[in-house]
Amino acid sequence: MARNKIDYGIDLGTTNSAISRIEHGEPTILKTDTLKDTMPSCIFFNKKKAIQLGDSSYSALKRDKLKALKNPGKANSNAFIEFKRTMGTDKKYTSPVMELEYNSEELSAEVLKALKSYVSDESVNSVVVTVPAKFTSNQKDATLRAAELAGFSQCELLQEPIAAAMAYGATSSIKDGHILVFDFGGGTFDAALVEVHEGIMKVIDTEGDNYLGGKNLDIAIVDKIIFPYLQEEYVLEEYL
Repeated sequence: MARNKIDYGIDLGTTNSAISRIEHGEPTILKTDTLKDTMPSCIFFNKKKAIQLGDSSYSALKRDKLKALKNPGKANSNAFIEFKRTMGTDKKYTSPVMELEYNSEELSAEVLKALKSYVSDESVNSVVVTVPAKFTSNQKDATLRAAELAGFSQCELLQEPIAAAMAYGATSSIKDGHILVFDFGGGTFDAALVEVHEGIMKVIDTEGDNYLGGKNLDIAIVDKIIFPYLQEEYVLEEYL
């Protein structure tokens, strides 16, 4: 079957996502509705049962977290993040407002739809979506389903460290040697060893951890540094 030329690429990230396309032979990042290069991979269902994405949804998430701190017994949020980490699993996200459950690919599809909406001058049907190097077959299939739900008729997957290596190789003056690419994101970590010979790149090996990212560093800082300090300096009547 003939395949269409693909001019669009999407980084479907755990924390932030972005869309780019080839313009005059050069990759160009398309701006979000707030004129930024990336949008938070966050979804919020408001009281009118409408879906909010990006910066407005992330602001709603922060409001929900503040409310939860003041009243832990009513900590039911309608904002969701980091669902990429449960891609390909049976994890469900329940929205009290919508009275529905969503899986990771359904939420990811909404992020893809939002990114797609930033293209105003043409219809986008084909796209390359990057995924962690260690994504399993189930996780890759779920990503493809998310792209289909978002309205893409053709979706090709590309490992994130390889995409980074390709981008670096396009502008690098290195014609021979080895390149080690580290991709440490909000929720995943990948590495790729790339060999360059006469300007031609070849991926030798990839490795990674789908559950290691900036989120885990945040948790470690709280658990190992901040919380022990608070326990030592203050009398805490209760804590979570």
